[in-house]
Amino acid sequence: MLHSRFFMLIACSAVLLTCAVWGRVLRVSYIGCFVDDRDRDLNGLADITAIGAESVGKKFTKNSGMTIEFCGDFCSLGGFTYFGLQNQQYCLCGWSYGRHGKSTETDCNHPCSGNSSQMCGGVWLNSVFSLTYPKMSCFKQSKMPNLTVSSTLPTSWSLAAQTALDCLILCEASADCQAVIFSGQQRLCHLLRFTYPPASLSSTDGDYFVRG
Repeated sequence: MLHSRFFMLIACSAVLLTCAVWGRVLRVSYIGCFVDDRDRDLNGLADITAIGAESVGKKFTKNSGMTIEFCGDFCSLGGFTYFGLQNQQYCLCGWSYGRHGKSTETDCNHPCSGNSSQMCGGVWLNSVFSLTYPKMSCFKQSKMPNLTVSSTLPTSWSLAAQTALDCLILCEASADCQAVIFSGQQRLCHLLRFTYPPASLSSTDGDYFVRG
């Protein structure tokens, strides 16, 4: 089984995929309306201050054009399994939900600021969705993103790797890895917690692969 997974990984990494950087989600499913609190039910963005052009504060990002698609794509950058929409224009990400209890469906009745036909929670209420990803990853090699991630804690870690394939195998083995930078000269694999690198690695000389 292990050898077959590596064979599939080799085959996938050799193909230029057509997926975009925001777009490896297999399915988005609505779960329900859940209560939030100041410590946040969906708290995956606790240490993040920005992802790309989107600023993050108090564990959420805010957008005047918020939609279900926007929030789902945003949270997929970090491989989160759940996301929530609150009070028309707030997006939260996390790996669990429901700590503060469930509410009735009719309470999550605020239309999304970017699509009035969609519901984006309510006041201290999250419309919660799940994100399902492909079981087997493919990797797309592309240019290093111009966008970066800002965080109070590290969002990358480095391991020794002799080849780019070694680097991809390391990423595939970790649920926290969304992309890699392989530095051939240093024989280092930089594994990224988010699709975008931290600013400290944005000018690294190496090959960039995003998980698909």
